[in-house]
Amino acid sequence: MLLNNCEIWFPKLDPNRPSKKFSKQRPTWEIQIRTTDRAQRKEWLDLNLNVKDVVPEEEGAAPYFRVNLKKKSIKANGEESEPVEVLNGNLDPVDPNSIGNGSIGNLRLFQYEYDGETGSGIATVLMGIQLVKHIVYAGSRDDEFEKSETEVITSVNKEMEDPEGDEAEETEEKSDGASVKVNTKRNPDEF
Repeated sequence: MLLNNCEIWFPKLDPNRPSKKFSKQRPTWEIQIRTTDRAQRKEWLDLNLNVKDVVPEEEGAAPYFRVNLKKKSIKANGEESEPVEVLNGNLDPVDPNSIGNGSIGNLRLFQYEYDGETGSGIATVLMGIQLVKHIVYAGSRDDEFEKSETEVITSVNKEMEDPEGDEAEETEEKSDGASVKVNTKRNPDEF
């Protein structure tokens, strides 16, 4: 089954790092899809998707409808699942880590009926995404270091004695450039 023109949010699709948020034994690849279109919301409901109506707390923000979709990385029989396929409009592979919030995609889903101890219903599995509008995720660089000058101080080895002659200290330079003071006078009681 295909869903067209879905706004994608919070993609966790790295083939090597599925999300362990809900299960450490069976991590998942997942996305959230959103729309403000009531006709698209009805389409999702008609397909038995778990649609949530969201009214943002920000003043003036429009309400939207969302659905969380996922695929388990480990099948029920213990075999590894194929990661979610991510393609562009030309059907060329796209790095799933490059999908930014607000990208638009056509989704390929698989649905099946289940009946178990926890209940029955229709399960939906995210199989693939074809990006029709790819907003490239660039990452946040707000907390990165900026270039600055580094002051380098070279220590000189010299012996320093206290006035009473009880202790002598010497400054040594370590391999990492740090300086430490070392007691060089031995205590006669050590022999």
